[in-house]
Amino acid sequence: MKSISNLYHIRHLNIAILLARAWLGTVMLKHSGTYLFQDKVPELAEFLKSLNWPYPDVLAYTSQITEFFAAILILLGIRFGAWMMAVTLAVAVLFAHSGQIYSEAELPFNYFLLSFMLCLTGCGKPSLDQVFFKRPSRYLPFRRQ
Repeated sequence: MKSISNLYHIRHLNIAILLARAWLGTVMLKHSGTYLFQDKVPELAEFLKSLNWPYPDVLAYTSQITEFFAAILILLGIRFGAWMMAVTLAVAVLFAHSGQIYSEAELPFNYFLLSFMLCLTGCGKPSLDQVFFKRPSRYLPFRRQ
């Protein structure tokens, strides 16, 4: 038998996931939108060029377009968007910021962790994943057994 406190936490877990999705989606949409629509991608390409990355222009545009579309998918509640965001941010943290998660890569690492948490938990009940697949996540008991 489940305790009352356990049911309380489960009921509010969907709200917590929705808030995390909304925060991550809007922040990353703003961030990548700024790069894409305010002509900041060449700055990112110069940074990648200074790190001796091959094809810095292609990689800069690819990363920002991926972040933009992943943010939209996260806002819609599609788990694949969280995977796209997590992979993109993992590359940024490990390679562009040399894995310095306690200094210059702190913010991208936090966004990576939030994306990875959404990968693991799913996008919660109010999501398109829930509409299309109509199955609860293995990790989150959304309905009573």
